[in-house]
Amino acid sequence: MKCLMKAWSEAEPLLYGWLIKQTNNQHEAEDIMQEVFLKAMSNSERFCKLDDGKAWLFKITKNHFIDKLRQKLHATDISDLSASDSVAPVMSQLQHCLPKVLPKLSDKDRDIIEQCALNGLTQPEYAKQQQLSLPATKARLRRARMQLEIVLTTECKVKRDKAGVCCFKNLNDGAGE
Repeated sequence: MKCLMKAWSEAEPLLYGWLIKQTNNQHEAEDIMQEVFLKAMSNSERFCKLDDGKAWLFKITKNHFIDKLRQKLHATDISDLSASDSVAPVMSQLQHCLPKVLPKLSDKDRDIIEQCALNGLTQPEYAKQQQLSLPATKARLRRARMQLEIVLTTECKVKRDKAGVCCFKNLNDGAGE
């Protein structure tokens, strides 16, 4: 029991912080922490025999978090959801804008966006192809994405909310959101 409490006291702040980041919900994070602690307590005799009890706590926490996500997915009744017939989803509409704004990026920015984001080339593959280091590739891709966001914001009037893209002005029809 002593080894469990020692491992718990070392891991608890890290586990809680990770759960808060994943759930964005203090109560849900606390619920999962309680479930993990109870599971650890029920296995306290075997816990002390583990090579790395802290790693076991992290694994159990991750598994409980995944279980909670699965429960949420199964709890949503798909028949209650309906798609609007009149307006295409934002991301579908955005596909029409993207080809029009890509040429407005610099050649380097357009190339890395097209290769890594659109054509599925991995960053390590791109780095090797362009004879760049992986950190340089990641930095270049980040800068290119920032430039693309600026162009999308100005040209397509993209607006963002906390969840991501929420609406934009379609270039084809000139209509607002």
